[in-house]
Amino acid sequence: HSCVHICNFLLSCCFTVMDLIVITWILCVLVMTDGCCVGRVGHGDSAACPRIISRAEWGARPPTEESAHIPDLLPMLFVHHSAMAECEDQESCSQAVRDIQDLHMDGNGWWDIGYSFLIGGDDNIYEGRGWNTQGAHTGGFNTEGYGVCFLGNFMDHNPSEGAIAAYHSLTTCMVEEEKIDMKYQMYGHRQTKPPGGTECPGDVLYATIQEWEGWTEGNISEQKQ
Repeated sequence: HSCVHICNFLLSCCFTVMDLIVITWILCVLVMTDGCCVGRVGHGDSAACPRIISRAEWGARPPTEESAHIPDLLPMLFVHHSAMAECEDQESCSQAVRDIQDLHMDGNGWWDIGYSFLIGGDDNIYEGRGWNTQGAHTGGFNTEGYGVCFLGNFMDHNPSEGAIAAYHSLTTCMVEEEKIDMKYQMYGHRQTKPPGGTECPGDVLYATIQEWEGWTEGNISEQKQ
């Protein structure tokens, strides 16, 4: 890669302060246009992927146990809502994610937050258990796919347009990075339980996701692992 050769050459030379100022400006332009002098992106961190607020950023507690590994090219994806208060900025959404983690760990007795990723009313994506880590979001199917939770109660309205766009950016990333199969099947949480078992992901959001790529009709509760 020519850009890497440039970086190696520059690092081997001596320059005046003015030279360094000019070189720094040139490198900034190269970084923005060609990814110069940066490492290759890893899975879940490519140009196809949106920014994800890390566990450290939202103030996650450490898990009490290590979760199992799940492979790439998972066949399914599950959509949830938190059925709790909505949030509108990174501060309030970070608090909402911490509240869910506390509920899952202290109330449910789980060793970490259950969801793989969460999406806030600030239109940000928050890392839950994250990539290639088994969650506790969809009983009987946690080894089959990721669980994505919209923060809020969506029985009578949809998440914000920005939050929905963030979801689509995340699923595009999952496909491009081969985290899920390109022919993945997406379900609302209620489709994985016997009829009436849960209202998740909310009536209005559930109607909306039926128009999204990957949504698959039917109740799969009898297919539980």
